[in-house]
Amino acid sequence: MNRSSSAIAETTSFAPPLPEVLTKNLSCAEMVVLKVQSDRVNLRVAAEAADYLYRMAAGSLKRFATYFDLESGTARSIYITQQSVYAALKSIANETITPR
Repeated sequence: MNRSSSAIAETTSFAPPLPEVLTKNLSCAEMVVLKVQSDRVNLRVAAEAADYLYRMAAGSLKRFATYFDLESGTARSIYITQQSVYAALKSIANETITPR
């Protein structure tokens, strides 16, 4: 760790979590340093991505979204069905049309 990242970690260790607006454009590594994201998130996402790739290559991929909560240890996936894909596409279309 270089001096600048060490200084950031020291000064933010007692700071309240940053609002989502300020952390939206930060990398996962930057959010870990600022203590607004657990370093375990990257490990879990990597494991999920590896599983998706393995199943896709094997021709057995049956899900297209996985949501997890590290604190409670729970996870749920949305499986590939006509209804779930349609709902996801409709949601994405609504987000791009409706400005926030």
